Amino acid sequence: MFSNPAANASYPTSQPPRKARKRHKPIARITSYDYNVQFDLRRKQEVRNGRANQTGLFSSPIRPESYNVMEGELLVSIDKSQAYRDGQLHCFSFANGLGAFIPQALKTALMNRQEEAKQKAAKALTRFLILDRLTYVGVAVTGFDASHDRFQDMAQGFVATFGGLNTIINTGKKEIRPGDWISLGLPHQFKWEDDPYNKSKQAEGIPLDKLLFSTDVVTPASEAEKVQEIVQAYIDVGADGRAAMADSSMPVALRTLKEYINVDRNLDVVDAKEDLANMFKGGKLQQQKLLHLITNIMHANKKMIIGKALSFGRPGEPFDICLGGSNSL
Repeated sequence: MFSNPAANASYPTSQPPRKARKRHKPIARITSYDYNVQFDLRRKQEVRNGRANQTGLFSSPIRPESYNVMEGELLVSIDKSQAYRDGQLHCFSFANGLGAFIPQALKTALMNRQEEAKQKAAKALTRFLILDRLTYVGVAVTGFDASHDRFQDMAQGFVATFGGLNTIINTGKKEIRPGDWISLGLPHQFKWEDDPYNKSKQAEGIPLDKLLFSTDVVTPASEAEKVQEIVQAYIDVGADGRAAMADSSMPVALRTLKEYINVDRNLDVVDAKEDLANMFKGGKLQQQKLLHLITNIMHANKKMIIGKALSFGRPGEPFDICLGGSNSL
């Protein structure tokens, strides 16, 4: 008898067979809302040759094809494409090189392994600052070859969608189940933490050195935890970390929080917690300020919601999603 080699083959748990990882197209892109966007060439040049290559918190790509946009990838724009001044929407799909603008005091706290509370606070604030500059654009319908910086290709752009049925890859770390609300997030590891590149590819055909934006599950409980995390991080990061964040680069939520915790007094962690506790115990005016603070933080997180999952998907597997934000969270 002849044995079947495929039956005796063993696959590691982190790398299922290619057939099991095959991407399936949706039957129809029902009620899809497509529009034309342009590739952010400026962002590519910053990561490849500019400041982001050296000071970015996420590793830079090695291969030129890592800058390409592939079908089904999540798209974002940085600073709402204000640098172009042409009225067009310029976006990209790689998370490499982000975080070059983070103040040095926060970067020092990120590397401080002796004070775990301060390091954890710096990570939370750093991710919050990076996401504040990004705007979710949609999902790529057609790919874009960014290896050639030809004017004709850049001007023509490619197609993206922000509504309707679509199929994307679960690039997060958790399983996605039908009914889950999905939000766009940053890669889970900075370039100095473990292996900056995923040990197993999250999607077929994507270079290993390309960092994709993650698909995270968001719930009302996780939103409440995020508010608590940001407030606690702003307190635990210390006076030096708070002073390093200039008002011009701070999100509205952190500027609101700065009004309640006086940085000029050079507060330590204990005094800052007392200030926050007094705000909770205050009268009606203090409660309105607290509600304003919570609303600003939740709005910053809510703008990254991309839609509701319609099928099950493990990390690295495709799942169907109905694109569109949620008013219920």
